[in-house]
Amino acid sequence: MDNRKKKGILLIVIGICIPLFALPFVSGFDIHKGLMDNFYNTGIRITKDTGQTAKVDDIPAADNSKNPLDLKKMRIEKIPLRLFFVPAILLIYIGIAMIANARKRLPGPKS
Repeated sequence: MDNRKKKGILLIVIGICIPLFALPFVSGFDIHKGLMDNFYNTGIRITKDTGQTAKVDDIPAADNSKNPLDLKKMRIEKIPLRLFFVPAILLIYIGIAMIANARKRLPGPKS
C-alpha cells in the first residue's frame, strides 16, 4: 500500500474519531426536538451549574448606559458540538483527496 494512501486512511479515521470522543461530554440533546434544533443547542458545558436559582430581589437592575458590554453577559457557557464537526469534515475531505491522488497512474505519452 502506498504511503500517501496510508496517511489518507489515518486522516479519515482521526476525522471520524474527533466527534465520537466528544460525545460522552455533550449535554443539551432532546429527543423530542428536531435535527437542526439539536444540532444548534447541543454542546459541552464548561460552566459549573450549581442548581440554585437567584431571586428577583437579589438581581441588581441592569444599567445599559454605563456598560453595554458586560462581562457577565459575554461568558461562554458551553462549547457547541458543531465546532467539533468542522475539523472532522476537513480531515475526512483531505484523507479522501490523498487517497484519490495516491492512485497509480497508467504510463502513457508525456505531453
